[in-house]
This record gives sequence, structure tokens and C-alpha cells, in this order.
Amino acid sequence: MHWFQGSIPEAIIASRNRKCIFVVVVTAEDEDSQQLLTRLEEENVSSVFNSFVSISLKSGSGEANMFSQLYPLVVLPAIYMIGLQGSPLEVIGGLVDIPTLLSRAQKALKVHDEQQNVAQASQIAEAEVLQTTSENIEPSQEEETTESGNPGNSEDGPSGLSLEARLERADQLLAAVREKKIEEEREKEKIKERERRELGKQLQQFKEAQREREQRELADSRQKEKREEKEALEKIRQNIAQDRIDRAARYQAAQTSEEERRRAAQSAQEQLQRERASAARSAFSRLQFRLPDGSTRTEQFSSDVKLSSVNEFIDQQIKPPFRPYSLSTTFPRREFHESDMQQTLRELDLTPSAALLIIPIAGTGFKPQTNGSAGNTWLSAIFAPLFGIWNWIWGFFANPPPRVTHQDSTAQPQPNSQGVRRRRPDSNIHRLSDASPGDSSDDNGTWNGNSTQQL
Repeated sequence: MHWFQGSIPEAIIASRNRKCIFVVVVTAEDEDSQQLLTRLEEENVSSVFNSFVSISLKSGSGEANMFSQLYPLVVLPAIYMIGLQGSPLEVIGGLVDIPTLLSRAQKALKVHDEQQNVAQASQIAEAEVLQTTSENIEPSQEEETTESGNPGNSEDGPSGLSLEARLERADQLLAAVREKKIEEEREKEKIKERERRELGKQLQQFKEAQREREQRELADSRQKEKREEKEALEKIRQNIAQDRIDRAARYQAAQTSEEERRRAAQSAQEQLQRERASAARSAFSRLQFRLPDGSTRTEQFSSDVKLSSVNEFIDQQIKPPFRPYSLSTTFPRREFHESDMQQTLRELDLTPSAALLIIPIAGTGFKPQTNGSAGNTWLSAIFAPLFGIWNWIWGFFANPPPRVTHQDSTAQPQPNSQGVRRRRPDSNIHRLSDASPGDSSDDNGTWNGNSTQQL
């Protein structure tokens, strides 16, 4: 499409010289304006608009503002098709399709041709009036001349009409021309009214289309919001379901762990009860005494013997070389005090077997018990090995009666160890022998002083 490159006044002059329609296209920076310009560049559209003087204006420019002062720009983009008299023949507001553009251009071209025909007819009528007036004026002058020369022949003229008749005819022609102009003005008013109504109708249609577009956009926005809310709600439900599953799994794991812990505690309790029941059923307690120098001694007591009796046995039989001392178990570590002396071995959990450590008490006011003078001590140290060897040899020939262990006077009598022999009546040297056929020698055969096995 060929656009006029000059200004608006130059374009108006060019359209009047060519006697064609003046087209003004006002666009904005939006998608509808770009599509309208693209449709105007179509071959079938440009072939029609190339016969016009067309100029393109950008909204907001100086020429567009000056044009808007004469012709209001209600809707953009807009196309104004203006005739030679300056009145708009067609006004297109908004984006229209190509058939609408062609039909509106043909309609404007038809109105322009009608206006051209009316103008030509009025010009012809005016020319005829002028010609008739001039013809009437010239014969009147000739008649005046003839009348002045021949007064008797004043009513005879070359045209056969009097001056009054000719003037009357001129008045009739002028009245006809005025009537025609009035009709033309009426037609123009009708055309303007139709254009105004058409423009109002177009504006109403544009507003309705814009309203419908806004309603569609609002409906789409609401649908999008509803869809997003639905997706968010579904996500929340999924999170809640997953949280329930996780909590159920944690609860199940906690229940399993609690059940296992309860079973382990119950098993430990049952084991402890079995051990206590076994200790309670045991009528004897086998105690191993350990001294700090590593020497040990094992004795069997009644389970109902009190700890004070065991203490007396230590003082009378073991005779530790230090005073005072304390008794304690190895595992679990437990030290017995004066308050524990009146309790039985069963009550102190020293049945059916236990190991007791004889430990000297340091930092007390007690003095160690001495046996004899320093001379006796040296003699005992020198002759002790000889006495030990003699007692060992004598033990093979002597067979003393079984020894009864110390026990409380209120307790039941305790049988002596069948497998213990005393070498001499006044000696602490013993040996182990399987004196009872029914007694198993497995414990005696596997026992050693460093073992943690409770006999």
C-alpha cells in the first residue's frame, strides 16, 4: 500500500487536486493496530486504497493530536475516510476483517461519487442561470436601444419575451437551484446522521465486544484460580495422607520397638526371677575368698548362714595378716558394711555361689593384729616351709574326721564338704578329693582362682 509521505495539509491539497477520498489511519502500539496495518497491506485491500490519498499517524504524535481536535479519536486503531467537503464518509473503529474493510471502502467511494455528481449538477445549474441571466440582460439593452430609436416597436424583441418574463424565469431558476441546494443539505444531514448512528453502533459493538472479552478473561481467570485451588487442595490432601502414612509407620515402629523392649525386659525379669528362684532353692552357698596376695580359698556354707558367721570363719580359719578388712563381691561390685552382717547369704544374693574379696581398710584407727614377737616371726618364716612339707607328707597317712563349717546357731546343720581333707588337725593345709561317688567332679576339675564363673 502507498502511503502519503507529506503532512496533513499537503495530503488534503493532493486529495482535492486528484478529487479523491482522503484516508487517515491512526494506530497505537498494540497488537490490533499491527494486525490492521498488515491487513491493509493485502493485495486486494491495497488495490482499493491506492486510489485514495492515505496517510498513517501514530497515536500521541503532534499530527495525531491536531487531527483529534477536528475528528474525535474514540477507539484505536481508527480509519477516517474524508470527502472533499471535509465531512467523514466512513469511520472504522477497532480491528475489522478484510471483507468489512472492502465493503466500507466501497460504500465511502459510492457516497463520494454521489457528492461529485451533485456538485457537478449544481455547477451546471449555476452556469445555466448565469448564461440565462446574461442572455436576458443583453436583449434588454438592445430593446432599450430600439425603444429609444423606435418607440412604437418596444414589445417586439428578438426572443419574443418581455423583460419581466425573463426576470421571472431567472427567479424561478434561482429558486430551483436554491431548492436543490436545500435538498443536498438535507441529504448531507441525513448522511451525517446515518454516519453518527453507524459510529455509535460501532462504538456500542466495540464496547460490547470489549465487555465480552473482559468477561471471558475474568471467567478464564476464575477457572484458573479454581483449578489452582483444586490442585493446591489435592496437594494438601496428598500431604495429609502421606503424613498419616508416615505417622502410622512411626507408630508401628515405636510399637515394635516398645514390644521388643518389653519382651527383653520381661525376658530379663524372668531370667532374674529364675536366678533368684534357683538361688532361693539352693540350700548351700559356695564362697570363694580371695586375698590381695592372690591366694584363694573355697568353702561351702548354708544359705541361711548370716554374714557375721562368715566373718567369724575368716577370722578363725583364714586369718588374714591385716586388720581391719572389708568384704566385697567382684561383679557386680558391692561392698558389705556392718549393717549387712545380720543378713543371710540368701538375702545378700550370695547363693548358690559367689566370690568375696578380703580387702584391708586403709586410713583407719585400727592396728594390725600381730602374732608373737619379732623373733617368733623370723622363726615362723624360716620353719614354715619345713612344716608345710611335713604336713603334706603327713596328709597321706592321716585321715581326720570331716570338718563342720561355721554356721549360725539358728540355722540348720550343714554337711561338711565331702571332698576336703585336713592334713593335720591344727593345720590349714587341705587337699581336694572325690570322696563322694555321687558328687560330680566337673566343677572341681574346671575351677581356677582367676575364673569369673560362679561356682
